Amino acid sequence: MPNFANLILFLTALAFGYSNAAERPNVLIIMADDLGYADLSFLPQSPKDVDTPSIDKLASEGTYFSNAYATAPICSPSRCGMITGRYQQRWGNYWYGQGGLPNEETTLPQALNELGYFSQKIGKTHLNGGPAEHPLDHGFAEFLGFMHHSWDYIRLSDKDLAAYKKRAEGKSLGILNVGPLERGKGGTASYDKGFTTEIFTEEAVKTIKAGKSSDKPFYIQLEHNAVHMPTYIADPDYARKAGYEQPVWDREAEHWEFPFWDPNDISWEKWHKKWGHLEEIDELGRKRYLANLMALDDSVGKLVKALEETGQRENTIIVFISDNGGTINTYSNNTPLRGYKYMFGEGGVRVPMIISWPGQLPQNETRSELTSGMDIFPTVVELAGGKLPSNLDGRSLSPSLKSISKEAGHDFLFFSDGKGTWSIREGDWKLISSPGWTHSSYQLDEANLAHPAEEATYPPGVVLFNLSDDIGETTDRSAEHPERVESMTALYQSWREQMGTSVRGNAKKKKKQ
Repeated sequence: MPNFANLILFLTALAFGYSNAAERPNVLIIMADDLGYADLSFLPQSPKDVDTPSIDKLASEGTYFSNAYATAPICSPSRCGMITGRYQQRWGNYWYGQGGLPNEETTLPQALNELGYFSQKIGKTHLNGGPAEHPLDHGFAEFLGFMHHSWDYIRLSDKDLAAYKKRAEGKSLGILNVGPLERGKGGTASYDKGFTTEIFTEEAVKTIKAGKSSDKPFYIQLEHNAVHMPTYIADPDYARKAGYEQPVWDREAEHWEFPFWDPNDISWEKWHKKWGHLEEIDELGRKRYLANLMALDDSVGKLVKALEETGQRENTIIVFISDNGGTINTYSNNTPLRGYKYMFGEGGVRVPMIISWPGQLPQNETRSELTSGMDIFPTVVELAGGKLPSNLDGRSLSPSLKSISKEAGHDFLFFSDGKGTWSIREGDWKLISSPGWTHSSYQLDEANLAHPAEEATYPPGVVLFNLSDDIGETTDRSAEHPERVESMTALYQSWREQMGTSVRGNAKKKKKQ
């Protein structure tokens, strides 16, 4: 049964606006990293090796968007699109190291701050420079996490970093990211025990519990590094649950056993290419991914439990999304989609997305309209009773959430890397222009162990797919529909002319707006 007192409050707020901050709903955004499109067990395409009961329960208490997209097939640009509600290409942010986040862009935490929220960022921040690179520079009051594309899951102490520096004996550590997390701006948080998924969850739970007695609603943007590389490192307890034993990290050992890199054996660059980019197939790769997925799912369960125990679940909007498609490098599963992270096929940009607010919004429903991560900004602000900026590219999903007959999706979605590869989604149609893709591949045996397979290749040129009957993008229809190719190309070119110049080099320089 819905809580009718809260429902009346909600409807009143939509009509007239909330009278004070305490009446506004809390907001919790949970962003997974490189999550496979099939790797949630409530989905019909989910493989048998996946079990995500907590995320499944969240979906049953909310609405699942089956046609949701990131704004890019890689994390840094897509996160900028989510937090601003705009195409990040508008200021030249197309790919890694391009554009970052300018001061001129209004962010979701800034918009919620205006409504009286306490805003907190937990986890990964990877916005590639720009004047507003740090979370405290784009609206958050507190931050615990890291400022890079990835971080080690379990080696999070000053001692761990010191051990690497000692063992390297002057050799480069490359982009290895081990050691303390960052708290605030420039502060450190060293952990001798625990792992990132657990630590980030506990930090969010503290804020949830404090929110019970606060006169401010909270906004938590929790961006896990799970299930991003290095998934070959996992908490030992979750490794056992996934069916394998992970060696215990011993910083004093004479030799560091796999999956821990030893700088005396190989350079970090070669190690990263070998185990982070599938140069060598890891027999246990899929199981290692699943260990970190289990931890991610448990995190969602702990967060929901904290909300329930503090009586705040029915006054909290939860959004769950991945930053981009799953990557083959970590053995994720994007079935039935074509391609992976970095690519402009569906597997690179289509992502699972859930919005849940029990008692206020529909439960256990699916929406199929064309949806983007950019839509989170206007949806959350509107549900919180705020006014939307006039320059957003995202659209509020509130009408669709409240009525299955009122779909409010996009007519078009555009994607571009600024270097010649681009795509457009229009209705059921998808047009892609690219130089083609080739990547290493593997196959799983009956014991879920990975073995090398032939390289996967994707054709170059312009290809057209009808996703209504070909979601796997198997049949190019461009020769049959030249007029559609022409019209969709013109739509893309018109959009591209409105975007900024692709930024190269130092992302901290002033960008074209």
